[in-house]
Amino acid sequence: MSLKIDRRQPWLQVFPLHLFLFAIYPILALLAINISEVDPSSAWRSVLLAIVAAGLLTLAFYAIFRDWGRAALLSTIALILFYSYGHVYILLKEVNLGGFYFFRHRTLIPVWIVLGAFLIWWVSRKSFRIQTATYTLNLIGLFLLILPVFQLTSFLLQSRSSQPEANTTALRLQTGDNPPDIYYIILDGYGRADVLQNEYGYDNSNFLNTLRNLGFYVAECSQSNYAQTQLSLASSLNFNYIDTLSERFVPGSDDRTGLDALIHSSAVRASLETAGYQTVAFASGFLATELRDADYYLSPEKTIGALNEFEVLLMETTLARLLQDSNRFGMQTAGSELFRERTLFTLDTLDDLSYMQGPKFVFVHLIVPHPPYVFGPTGGPVEPAEVGTTKTQEGASHYRDQVIYINSRMREILPKIIENSSTPPIIVLQGDHGPTVASSPRSRMSNLSAYLLPGMDIPAYPTITPVNIFRIIFNEYFGQDLELLDDVSLYSDYTDPFNFRAIQNSCKTND
Repeated sequence: MSLKIDRRQPWLQVFPLHLFLFAIYPILALLAINISEVDPSSAWRSVLLAIVAAGLLTLAFYAIFRDWGRAALLSTIALILFYSYGHVYILLKEVNLGGFYFFRHRTLIPVWIVLGAFLIWWVSRKSFRIQTATYTLNLIGLFLLILPVFQLTSFLLQSRSSQPEANTTALRLQTGDNPPDIYYIILDGYGRADVLQNEYGYDNSNFLNTLRNLGFYVAECSQSNYAQTQLSLASSLNFNYIDTLSERFVPGSDDRTGLDALIHSSAVRASLETAGYQTVAFASGFLATELRDADYYLSPEKTIGALNEFEVLLMETTLARLLQDSNRFGMQTAGSELFRERTLFTLDTLDDLSYMQGPKFVFVHLIVPHPPYVFGPTGGPVEPAEVGTTKTQEGASHYRDQVIYINSRMREILPKIIENSSTPPIIVLQGDHGPTVASSPRSRMSNLSAYLLPGMDIPAYPTITPVNIFRIIFNEYFGQDLELLDDVSLYSDYTDPFNFRAIQNSCKTND
């Protein structure tokens, strides 16, 4: 049978467009919220499956009711119940009385079943006005799609229009020179030694002494210039402050699109590539720091059918969360395993790069010890229930464990890079900012800064900030005369990222 359309009636009353609108809206809305952190292409499979599922649901309901309009309406109701379950669960799961939690899967699932059964009965009545409901849902669906479509379109257009012209510095290399490889290794959220000691009860001196024995200069009182990864790396990779790089980054604006462009097409990268360097980059899982157009972009092989991070996040907001929380088909650990796999791939591959011929700029962004917490102190997995823990004593313990683990891996990797490099390499080992869960803005700005700058008598100074490190490198090794900038730490929160507050450096040096 075919869908009979009465052409005398408005098409919004007859054609069940809502079926597909409600199938894709939750996906596009979630993508729009996270568009600055995920690749838009990571949602295409979800959209396709949602459309197919909507069609199959409609066929199933039609087989029962023999009415296309009613079948489409019931399918939309089923989709709404499916997509809303995870949101409701997240909103209500902490509601309790005397330690008894009312809204867990064991109580919420029966409610969903009863609600679904009631809605099926209500819509299946002969007196139910299908055309009125179709018209109403079509309008609601079209209205809901306006915002995410606008957000996604604006982001993509702004991203293209914000591509900067590379501010290339003409680096001078001597004829016959074998330029040093440059490794820029970012350990996300890695705090300064005093912060680790005071707030996490961890003495980091053994690791720092290991770095010193390898020839690193450890800046004892370093601070980051910014409190957020995109801001920090856009600044350090262009060796300048954000407000100098663009006029668009002003208080009250949350438009970050230009930051990604400043990272992907940075002055550091452009200058080194012009001088004959090849860029090597790794998958980070964070769109802003994935240099996919690098000469060598390295990532672990993907298993066909494996979930990506966006799909895992989407499942958490739907009825599929029930499968995740019960760890059916390994879904509970899917997100953390992706994170572990990508991080381990980078750590296992990094020291092999020293065998590559020709000068190279190696950019590495490791989202560790920053949460999620997926590594124990020896590298083993963390219990799934504890992966997202951040604001408790357990969160502090997991952060400390990840510091211990990444320390152990750096102890293995850095000596190999140094030993196997034909020319002593330059290595910048840096936290983009301090711990994510910090007691104060000052702690948040207190980052690890360690530099291997071979051949320099005075490689850096205790209070250096990231904005100056490549100025020092370009001056010392590439014949530049770049003026060092004032070391300023500018704190801002995520809701108003360009509304900065200067944080004074109160650290006491041992010099």
